[in-house]
Amino acid sequence: MLTHTTRTARRPGFTLIEILGCVVILGILSAVIVPQINSRDDQRAAAAARVVVADLTYAQNRAVARQKTHYVVFSVSGKQYKVLDAWSPQTVIAHPVDGSTYVVTFGSASTSGLKDMALQSAAFDGKAVLGFDALGIPLAVDPATGASSPLVVGSVVVTSGVYKMTVNVSPYSGELTVQ
Repeated sequence: MLTHTTRTARRPGFTLIEILGCVVILGILSAVIVPQINSRDDQRAAAAARVVVADLTYAQNRAVARQKTHYVVFSVSGKQYKVLDAWSPQTVIAHPVDGSTYVVTFGSASTSGLKDMALQSAAFDGKAVLGFDALGIPLAVDPATGASSPLVVGSVVVTSGVYKMTVNVSPYSGELTVQ
């Protein structure tokens, strides 16, 4: 005798509990991650500090290689700095990558990706000009007279949003550190 048994076929899929669990997890992740995606000011400030360090290092190395004093003139109000190889007349060097004049601009006028960053301060013994002599020794340069003296303390502060990074220039060695 044959007996006929009916089996209920289970359809493949997810239960309501599983779907709701996934939705809750995705909601929590998006609440944590989305605000961080929109605001990467900490990384922008670090990137601006790296640009300043690279440019100061280049000016120092070029001064040693050419056996000629080089200057980095900061203008906080102008939101820029430029690299010179002569003080009088001021001669801006060519940028080694694209051949343009070596002027780095921060803020909305920037064309190099520094739009969301700001140059907050630059002080080298109270002056806005840093020089490197033929031995790479950092100098504080008086912008009015061009007179230079060995650097005692110097720093550049860059910001992005609420984050700021300070590039310190050590006297004698010119070693650059970022805080």
